[in-house]
Amino acid sequence: MYLALLNEKEKEAFLGVAFQLATVDGYYSDEEKEMINGYCQEMRCVFDEKTMVKPVDVLIKDIKFNSDNKIKKIFVFELIGLAMADGNYDDNERTLINKLEEEFDIGSGFARNCETVLKKYIEFQTKLNQLIFE
Repeated sequence: MYLALLNEKEKEAFLGVAFQLATVDGYYSDEEKEMINGYCQEMRCVFDEKTMVKPVDVLIKDIKFNSDNKIKKIFVFELIGLAMADGNYDDNERTLINKLEEEFDIGSGFARNCETVLKKYIEFQTKLNQLIFE
């Protein structure tokens, strides 16, 4: 939703973290692959695993020190959406999201608020799809 606001370096870092989040549970689902492809379309870029996937601590540090709070919040919000995409927001994904929230110093509870809003959004989207397609 908000990824077009990122600069080129932030887009690369986002995709690197997104890939690691999508695979942290040991399963790279079709829904997660589709989400990352959608991110690339939204940001008008191509995901290159060889150059964009770096140690997560390096990516977090770069965003922590070079991006403003709005960008940090966009990272957390969008990544929670990715974690929820396959219907299995597991402990490993939560741990990474909590690490981002803490490292970015965006306020405890921000991730939890995002999760609540995204659950409502997903429910609303499901209802709209049922209305139109059933």
